[in-house]
Amino acid sequence: MRKFIFTLTMLLVTINLIAQEHLSFKGIPIEGSITEFCKKLEAKGLTSIGSENNITMFTGDFTGREATIAVAATDDGNNVFSVVVLFDSSDEWNTLVNTYDYYKDLYIRKYGKPSKSKERNPSNSDSNISLMYELWQGRVVWASAWKVTGGDIELSIEKSGTSEGMVMIRYRDAQNIEAKIQKDLEDI
Repeated sequence: MRKFIFTLTMLLVTINLIAQEHLSFKGIPIEGSITEFCKKLEAKGLTSIGSENNITMFTGDFTGREATIAVAATDDGNNVFSVVVLFDSSDEWNTLVNTYDYYKDLYIRKYGKPSKSKERNPSNSDSNISLMYELWQGRVVWASAWKVTGGDIELSIEKSGTSEGMVMIRYRDAQNIEAKIQKDLEDI
């Protein structure tokens, strides 16, 4: 009886995953092979700049700003599961925060209040040098996340060099990230 209940539960979980929508990026569902997904991005005007280890990089317009976009797929390339938007690096804290705040406001308008948000500055100073040093040391945490239909979206400020940072937006499709995790679990 336990085995039957477990099997039934797994079947219901599987049906629920199948019924879920995929998260979209630029209006394109994050699903299918990396080749097909990348063709759709190119049709939207993005330019491929290279590919390695099932990650394909693009440059182009994202909400009117130039950005680098990385698309990640499973090892076999059959399932795209993540898209990351990277904006130009800056050594100016105010530039980073202004960009972050702009996108946070956009995502709040579309998805509502973030499910998680942490904006912590441990510096005793608001000077650019102090804040960029704290970011470089990994002590500044500036991030928000939204659980949305089909997956999650994370917005953050990350260090990108010895004295620079960048704003990053990560889209992760729930179905395909789970498929990748299940495949990885088979390998261990």
